[in-house]
Amino acid sequence: MRSDPLLVAALARELGKRLHGARLRSLLLDGDGRRVVLYFRTSTLVFELHPRAGWISSLPPEEPLAEARPLASRVVSVRAIPDESALVMGLQRVRGRDEGVEVVVEWVGNRWNAVVVGYRSRIIRHVLIPRDERNRTLAPGHPYAPPPSNHREGADGELSEERWQRILADLPEGDPTGEPRRDDGPDRREARRRALLASVAYTSSINVDRFLEADGWVRWRESLDPSGWSAYLVETPRGPQPYPISLTPHEAHPFPGLLEAMAAARSREEDDPARLLTLPPGLMERVRRRLTGLEGRARGMRRELDRAPDPAPVRALGDLILARYGDLPRGVERARLRDFSGGEVEVELDPRLPPHENADRYYREAARIERARRELPARIQAAEEAAAEWRGILDELSAGSADPARVLERLGPERAGRQSGPASGPSLPYHRFRSSGGLEIRVGRGARRNDELTFHHSSPDDIWLHTRQSPGAHVILRWSQSGNPPRRDLTEAAVLAALNSEARHAGSVPVDWTRRKYVRKPRKGAAGAVIPQRVETLFVEPDPELPDRLKDESG
Repeated sequence: MRSDPLLVAALARELGKRLHGARLRSLLLDGDGRRVVLYFRTSTLVFELHPRAGWISSLPPEEPLAEARPLASRVVSVRAIPDESALVMGLQRVRGRDEGVEVVVEWVGNRWNAVVVGYRSRIIRHVLIPRDERNRTLAPGHPYAPPPSNHREGADGELSEERWQRILADLPEGDPTGEPRRDDGPDRREARRRALLASVAYTSSINVDRFLEADGWVRWRESLDPSGWSAYLVETPRGPQPYPISLTPHEAHPFPGLLEAMAAARSREEDDPARLLTLPPGLMERVRRRLTGLEGRARGMRRELDRAPDPAPVRALGDLILARYGDLPRGVERARLRDFSGGEVEVELDPRLPPHENADRYYREAARIERARRELPARIQAAEEAAAEWRGILDELSAGSADPARVLERLGPERAGRQSGPASGPSLPYHRFRSSGGLEIRVGRGARRNDELTFHHSSPDDIWLHTRQSPGAHVILRWSQSGNPPRRDLTEAAVLAALNSEARHAGSVPVDWTRRKYVRKPRKGAAGAVIPQRVETLFVEPDPELPDRLKDESG
């Protein structure tokens, strides 16, 4: 939906009639969701302020969310700033001697916003999205200045027909003929269109074509007369457009009011129903993420189960290594050995390990496969059942039959993410966690940041971790002592590595680890590409809840 000064003026008039004297309970400014919610006793009014969704929705009364600001007051006025897409709602406190406030909603350019301003002081108290613009600052504590005027003529409704014709004539003010040119080809029409948009108040890309006809001035004057306003849903080439006047030649459907026309347009243009606007910020997205994670986990474990080989041949290779101990050459990566049936088998080896430890690697891998084939079916079933349950919760939220507070309780605390607003300095190349034993764990933020973490934000004796044969984050476990870190802390760091890799949905993930001093960057290697040496491997189960438990709030 598009907005313009004429539509906002008509909306202000309609809201002024509907809301005069209405008692407001609370106000919510949701910057992340780009919405303003006003909780009245008899209704809930929601302004969506994303440039792709500028709807105003009038909904049944709702209990204010915990994030809403108490603002016990009543509506004393609703007006529009002349020739601006900005609406001002005046509120008078019910109790006390507060100066009162104005809620200003701006649909200006692509920087739609809302501010709460002291009525007499004109100081900004709250703002939806703080901004420091070239001509003004929208931030608490600063004086509020309305959007800079474009100084178009006729903002007060006064513009003579003679002046109108001169604007369209594209002639200097002192031209002796004073007559408009008669040609009206495409170029001429476009020039007249631009002239109106630049010079005449309340014209916009929505309505300007209506004013290019011979009786354009008369139509313009009529469009500014509130007694002629109605409510239509106009079928424009850019989609359904609520508007207070018809816009020939487009089909226009009459509605009882502009809010009803908006509701009809929104239901056609948006996937989510308007009633979801009163849910806690980000609730639907969190539920969708939980559902997507469970579905992905079930798919990943099912793929792992389908690909799990028979553990018997793997264990047999360990038996063969021990049986042919004396025939095994030292320091090789693979060797051909005679098996128990007289044939030859090629086995892969770690050249740094003695034969019995190479055999133990095959025994551990066989045990892992057996454990996966034994445990994965039940874990797959549990993940699929949990996904079905959250799918039902999502449907109930969409239908308005779920209790948002109970859903939030089930979701638990949200994992800390990026902070909104201007950054206080350069961002670190890693997320910071704290292990159960108090050790710092650093998880890289991406391929390019992986290199920065590994080679500029770690010490030589730190523990470096990465999933084997799966793209993912570098992980650093801070450690300065000679021995290995505690097994529990190392395992938690390995789980974080698994969760931040493409193997996050697998049932069991191999994670390689070594001292950071044994990790080097290959010459001309791609971002994040490294060569680790003296590697050991842990097999861990990704636990999606672990990051919440280990998140280090200090960074």
